[in-house]
Amino acid sequence: RVVITGLGMATSLGLDVEENWRKALNGISGIKELSLPNAEKSPVQAVGSVNEADWNIVQDEFRNDAAREGERRTLFALWAAQSALKDAGLIFNGCDTHTPLRNRCGVIMAAGLGINRLEDIQRWIRDKEFDLAGFSREYKDVHRESLIKNNSNRPAALIAKRFGLNGYNATITTACASASQAIGTAYRAVRRGDADIIAAGGADSMINPVGLVFFVLLSAAAVSTESPSQVCRPFDRKRSGLVMGEGAGIIILEEESHAVKRGAKIYAEVTGYGSTMDAYKVTAPDPQGTGAEHSMMNALKDADMGLDEIDYINAHGTSTKLNDTAETLAIKKVFKEHAHNISINSSKALIGHLLAASGGPEFVFTTLSVNRDKLHPTINLKNPDPKCDLDYVPNVAREKNVRTAISNSFGFGGQNASLVVRKYI
Repeated sequence: RVVITGLGMATSLGLDVEENWRKALNGISGIKELSLPNAEKSPVQAVGSVNEADWNIVQDEFRNDAAREGERRTLFALWAAQSALKDAGLIFNGCDTHTPLRNRCGVIMAAGLGINRLEDIQRWIRDKEFDLAGFSREYKDVHRESLIKNNSNRPAALIAKRFGLNGYNATITTACASASQAIGTAYRAVRRGDADIIAAGGADSMINPVGLVFFVLLSAAAVSTESPSQVCRPFDRKRSGLVMGEGAGIIILEEESHAVKRGAKIYAEVTGYGSTMDAYKVTAPDPQGTGAEHSMMNALKDADMGLDEIDYINAHGTSTKLNDTAETLAIKKVFKEHAHNISINSSKALIGHLLAASGGPEFVFTTLSVNRDKLHPTINLKNPDPKCDLDYVPNVAREKNVRTAISNSFGFGGQNASLVVRKYI
């Protein structure tokens, strides 16, 4: 059995799990007005960016580490990993009997596009002739660590180095499904006996001109001019696109007997993981929800659970026209009549879409819902889409006995991942 013993986050709602949870239950949005230089020229005006004061705290905490000079993604990863390890009561730099063997402890992280120091390269390409002669004259204008800091495996490597996690280590890059696939991969590694403990999740940050323009060009980003906190409205008839967020979510997965032996608190149990590929279009889900349907079915089969055992789904819920209808259809195809008994919400309405990292914080919220029998609302759901006709916990938090839940993540390219979380008994 694989249990969850630690949680860590950094989002636009704050740096502390309990602060995130309290604000989420109260329907407080972390989405705010874009504050980059020349922001008034951007078609995107709403983002789920981490507060400047919180960003300064994260930078100060890791000022002497290899990660610095604006590496937002990596620093968020280090912060969330440290928070999760502290929450789990793990000490990796001591020698007492409670210290796990380092080579039995691992890290599996999600990674998106390397964007940390691309501004150096962007500036050089813009200002210099892009040819070999120009490069030989001007290469010193590019920061020497620009490429190193964009390596996909950098967060996982630095977490392992900082906290002495010398065992199983991997990086998953599957677009917006990455963090959920990282958690699913970690779950299976612990279940197989490859590790006793794995820190798993994701971190991402693309709130910069390069990142924003990608999603505008893909016609995926919301360009609404209404109040930023109201722009992200999953399952609503007036939804107009995703709102980009940033941050990290990391959990500690642990083999049950190992956790019990050391007296760890246990939040919940992971019992199933499913993953599929739409193989349809790079920028659109299968409109019939077939890939998402099979992802959830595979997770339920892995968990050996019946359809009526699922009480709650933390949806991918991107606030895009195509995703929300396809996910709703997939849920109805999987659960049939029981679909109308399942409570569903979207965390993205509160914190934005963390891209490769999105499944991390959403899995933390799912775990807390199972542990505490409370569901945060899907805010801004004022005009229900007739095609989205399930129970999305609109606007107000709810108490509900949550025995078992699913956390969904679906990514560009058609990647799908579903995780089953059960109350620990």
